[in-house]
Amino acid sequence: MCISGRLSLFLALAIATLAVTWAQSKGEAEAEGFRLFAQGKYQQAAPLLEAASAAAPEKPELGRALGLCYLRLHNAESGRTAFARLFGVPANSAKAHLLVAKMMMGEDLEVMAEPELRAAVKLEPELPELHYLLGELAIYRGDADFGIAELQKEIAINPAFSMTYYRLGDAFTRKGLWDQAVAPLEKAIWLNPPFSSPYILLGKVYYRMGRLEFAEGMLKKAVRMDPNNAGAHYLLAIVYRDMGRQEDARKEVEIMEKVKD
Repeated sequence: MCISGRLSLFLALAIATLAVTWAQSKGEAEAEGFRLFAQGKYQQAAPLLEAASAAAPEKPELGRALGLCYLRLHNAESGRTAFARLFGVPANSAKAHLLVAKMMMGEDLEVMAEPELRAAVKLEPELPELHYLLGELAIYRGDADFGIAELQKEIAINPAFSMTYYRLGDAFTRKGLWDQAVAPLEKAIWLNPPFSSPYILLGKVYYRMGRLEFAEGMLKKAVRMDPNNAGAHYLLAIVYRDMGRQEDARKEVEIMEKVKD
């Protein structure tokens, strides 16, 4: 073999060796990043996952783990940047603020989520789901009045989202406004008939209003849809008790005890 041929072969082998080494190091960084992430060592995991994610953007699980690292380190800006890159939106956009807020809520980081939602509202006040999530957060922290106002804003923007009506009905029940809870809960059912929770809550509302037959109807539908829902069986037992149907009430209590176990 001539000298130029040997050099070409040597160069090809060197390039191949470097490629294998790089691939191995990339794989090791990815594996080590996931290992540290699983151990809760987020500070150490983040730079490894950052490098691995940049090298393999086709692997969304890397971007998700990286974003979660930053959230668990309470680094909202870096978390938003990671999730914006993962979902393909600008990092400082209203959509990015909404995305990271939803991821924060999934991590039980509601305190971090609310400023992100408020930032999104300033940028794009009619972006769907923003007012719904602000309303939901308000309800959970006990501010039903603010929650109702935000949910009503969401309905004006996005009137076809069933969960907004369900949360609005829930907010009215927390204030004891049983009559006002009926209409939004009915709309939640009409928009999403297979979802059992509005039937259960509306059954409770009708019970509190003394409309026992209506309560029975809602709760019977709920237990047919979700037979393992102990709360629905419990409420139905109470309705039967107040209707004087003691045997039916006893049966519902028995079912409740079985599904609880």
